[in-house]
Amino acid sequence: MLQIRCDPPVSVRAGLSQPAILIAVLAGCLITGPAGAQSSGGFFGSRFDSGMLAIQEKVEALYQQGEYERALFIYENELAPLGDKYAQYMVGFMHLTGTGVPEDAIEASAWYRLAAERSYPEFVAVRDRLLEAFSEPDLLNSDQQYRALRRKYSDLVILERLIREDLRLLEPSTGSRLAGSNSAITVLEPRSGKVVPVEQVQSRARQRIEERLDLIDAMIEPDKVETDVDRLDLDVLRQQIDAALERIDDR
Repeated sequence: MLQIRCDPPVSVRAGLSQPAILIAVLAGCLITGPAGAQSSGGFFGSRFDSGMLAIQEKVEALYQQGEYERALFIYENELAPLGDKYAQYMVGFMHLTGTGVPEDAIEASAWYRLAAERSYPEFVAVRDRLLEAFSEPDLLNSDQQYRALRRKYSDLVILERLIREDLRLLEPSTGSRLAGSNSAITVLEPRSGKVVPVEQVQSRARQRIEERLDLIDAMIEPDKVETDVDRLDLDVLRQQIDAALERIDDR
């Protein structure tokens, strides 16, 4: 369960009116809780899942110890690219409050919007409170930075990357067997590190691809994504994702 703790009042972006500052301070509430960090982490079935918990625990300890610059680096460069929404939120919070980095409410808002991609209520609430404090020029600047972050860290981008990785597992296997051998071809599965039949690896990869295509299809409505793995055109998928990333529909 995510918990929300509000730090003492902090200054925010210069130029905001006094009532707007009060609203923005509310958006500086710190969402905490290891369980929340885990539940808002990367995609199911990704090869990153096993190591993510250890990184989350390390960075939370660094933050609590006041090692803010190191914590920010890990949140932004190790966890945020894996789709960890709590980490993306924390990057925004640290920019908003000037924790380990200069204060920048516009940059913070872009990260808050990225963290709210999956509509977790806690992340949506802090995003909306901050955006409500912005003037129209600030909102346009936030839109621009949000688009830039989405092109790197959006769920759509991460899903596409995972699909491409699994498609490589479906490519025809190469190699040779001893003449007359009846033994099945086995491979080292990248995700588990276990030696398994190649058919099993490919079956699991196909299932993950289908699940991720279904997710992308739901996320970019009304566009329709090809969810048949055998008919999938990656260039078309990339074009559809690029178009979706340009759309702003969260304010």
